Amino acid sequence: MVQNLLITSQCISIARTTNLSKAKDFVPQVIGTELALQAQPQANYQRLIRFFRDGVNEYLPELHECIQGMAVKAIGNFPARSLKKAKQLVIDGTKWLTREDKIHFLTLCVVIEGAAIPIASHDLKKAGHSSQVERIAFFDRVGKHFNLKGMVLLGDREYVGIEWFKDLKTVRGIDFVVRLKKGIYHDQVNATQGRSWQRMNDRLEKNKKIKFVSKRVVLGGYDYRYIIVRNPKAGHPDEDDFVYFLTSLKNSRFAADQYSVRWQIEVTFRHLKSNGFNLEDMRVEGQEKRELMMAILSLVFTMMVQEGVKFYRENPKARQKKTDHRRGVVTLVHSTFRQGCSILLKHWGNLAGALRYLKRLFRRAKPLNWTHV
Repeated sequence: MVQNLLITSQCISIARTTNLSKAKDFVPQVIGTELALQAQPQANYQRLIRFFRDGVNEYLPELHECIQGMAVKAIGNFPARSLKKAKQLVIDGTKWLTREDKIHFLTLCVVIEGAAIPIASHDLKKAGHSSQVERIAFFDRVGKHFNLKGMVLLGDREYVGIEWFKDLKTVRGIDFVVRLKKGIYHDQVNATQGRSWQRMNDRLEKNKKIKFVSKRVVLGGYDYRYIIVRNPKAGHPDEDDFVYFLTSLKNSRFAADQYSVRWQIEVTFRHLKSNGFNLEDMRVEGQEKRELMMAILSLVFTMMVQEGVKFYRENPKARQKKTDHRRGVVTLVHSTFRQGCSILLKHWGNLAGALRYLKRLFRRAKPLNWTHV
């Protein structure tokens, strides 16, 4: 399936910049040629292996741009009502090591139909956390394709920093809800009028009926809200009694409720790395080629989720649910991704079928009001 998409995209990209005959020489299985009838699927698969194994191809930058644009355009196939509600962004990173490199994909997703759909990613080539400078530079690149003003960004404990917060709110107009480590920003909390950090913490400990406490706090000359929320997972060996947030939103309860959606990016990474595409096991070498592969998988992941959403809308009785008592969450027996995967595979048995599917997909796609692509 993935090789069909890559071959198709290579042909489209090459044909745009050169001519069709050159595209036919590059890939044997092109619709409407004699070679298309002669080439075996295994031959195309071997070409893909050589493409990702050997040196950087001269068409790689445009191919990456082409597929990234396709991935974004494909989002327009979600139901219009779902796109209108898509106001939540999630940022996180997924990391692993190879013989040659340290890999760290900083990834930005938009939450649609309860799924975190990747819209941008960048390999930082490092094992540690991203810095404020790296995140700001990442959003500079994202801003060339998207207008995310008015959305809410959700981030885990590593996505902190006074300059980072300032850039999101004042430069980009993006609100944020970021989880904090227990021991940071206490001095700033204590410096503003009202309860000290310790008194806020004590109030939650003494009164079990109170779900959260919050307070205005000033960081780098800008006002935010510091929130302490009772942890619904308290009592678990790996969990604290309380969860700490910083947000640019004025409504503390709304901000705390938003954060629960952040977990969906972990689900997306699991599908990309081990529960579907096995990105880590592909062992693609080279930053540019890894980013290309991530763009390809983001496109395919988006289409699979869309097919799953469509299936469950048309067959509501098929939505069987199960309860994970250890985590206290209710999930589908067959996720929208897995359901969509089984459906999409039927369309992608060969290159001709994949190309027909892509044509229908992009013909029906609705324009997104928050993208410049």
